[in-house]
Amino acid sequence: MNEHMKQGDLLDLDIKRMGINGEGIAYYKKLAIFIEQALPGEFVSVKIDEVYENRAIGTVENIIKPSPDRVTPFCPIYETCGGCQTQHIAYHAMLEHKRDILMKSFDRYAGLKINQKRIKPTLGAKNPDHYRNKASLPVQMIRGKNTVGMYARQSNRFIQMDECPVQSVDVNRIIKTIIKLMDTYQMDGYDPKKKRGYVRHLVVRVGENTKEAQVSFIMLKKSNRIDELVQKLVSLEPTVVSVFEVINPDLKSIGFFSEEIRLVHGKETIKEVLHGHEYHLKPEAFFQLNTEQADVFYQEMKRLAGLKHHEIAIDAYAGIAPVSHYIYDQAKHVYAIEMDQASCESAKLSLEKNGIENVTVLQSDFKRALSGLKEKKIDVMFFDPPRVGLGEETIELILKFKPSRLIYGSCNPSTLAKDLNTLLKDYDLVETVPIDMFPYTSLVESVSLLTRKITS
Repeated sequence: MNEHMKQGDLLDLDIKRMGINGEGIAYYKKLAIFIEQALPGEFVSVKIDEVYENRAIGTVENIIKPSPDRVTPFCPIYETCGGCQTQHIAYHAMLEHKRDILMKSFDRYAGLKINQKRIKPTLGAKNPDHYRNKASLPVQMIRGKNTVGMYARQSNRFIQMDECPVQSVDVNRIIKTIIKLMDTYQMDGYDPKKKRGYVRHLVVRVGENTKEAQVSFIMLKKSNRIDELVQKLVSLEPTVVSVFEVINPDLKSIGFFSEEIRLVHGKETIKEVLHGHEYHLKPEAFFQLNTEQADVFYQEMKRLAGLKHHEIAIDAYAGIAPVSHYIYDQAKHVYAIEMDQASCESAKLSLEKNGIENVTVLQSDFKRALSGLKEKKIDVMFFDPPRVGLGEETIELILKFKPSRLIYGSCNPSTLAKDLNTLLKDYDLVETVPIDMFPYTSLVESVSLLTRKITS
């Protein structure tokens, strides 16, 4: 326990910077204090909630001097919902903070090896609201009515909502229609008190540029009313062209989709168009949630790579291979590496539909795929890994192959910086571009170009 303060203390503090989760950070006798919804530049009265050896956590009691960047959140449940973290900050200011979060991560994990002039201004969204093309929301039966919502920050407390201002207008409308039909057809959502019900989650995805919609009912058990409900749903919402029933009674499972999945209506996939290419999406397949910013993200990857027509590229962590779709016309050949079967199937279908013949999809992990390509001269490797980053094994393989250039798409500044700390022994960082893929959240996406060091 830190001897300088205790739980319940009230302190007046200057907020120095923003943390990686969007919280304000102040210091008291060199101890960092993390304060939710406090902004850099503010002077605030803070109640200390928790004290640890290396940090403390506090709550704003009073804003003595507010930041000029403080704004009123536009969502009525922002204070309790766990979805957004930064609606209380002017959007232009948050773009600057996202760059700063990236720079602080580089400084902490990679030190002076990175020239911060190489970190460019954050590319913001032209339309920062109603951008999410997919929603995966819990459903509950409350006082005899079906409701959809979110879970409160850092808890499993259900927060009912009417609609979400960062979700697509089409997604919001379709969810409202489904909830009304669930009441009409008495296909109840989960009741946590009585431990009964049918529907535990709704997953709704809409093609931003095609308006085709896909609905997945994540069910605790089968309902004999679902076919009748879906028939009515597609008559009311004709853009819904794909509906699945997924039986998954395991409330502790991380994912929603199980092997017990049934196509109730329409097609197995919906179509989306991005940068002139069709993508055919199964319900489990990963696709960026912000269609407009996804185009910006992949365009930056292509720009930074500067591929030449004689070069061979690897698209690792490929998903449904959007990177391959963007770069194929500048490369001799692309190998798209992905473990997930559904994503590989979607990738192959999309490549075929778009007439792309110089991309090979390999359903494999990175190590096994590279062993099969050891006779190839790989010029450029593209990475878009999950939040855990590349990790030691992948980096060892990169350093063994030593391609001339690496393009690293990241969704986590901390793991990016840790990976760069190792990669920079053999590579130089040329440029990092932060991209605001998720407005009004603390999440920071970026694309980096690394070039192999020239050895004498």
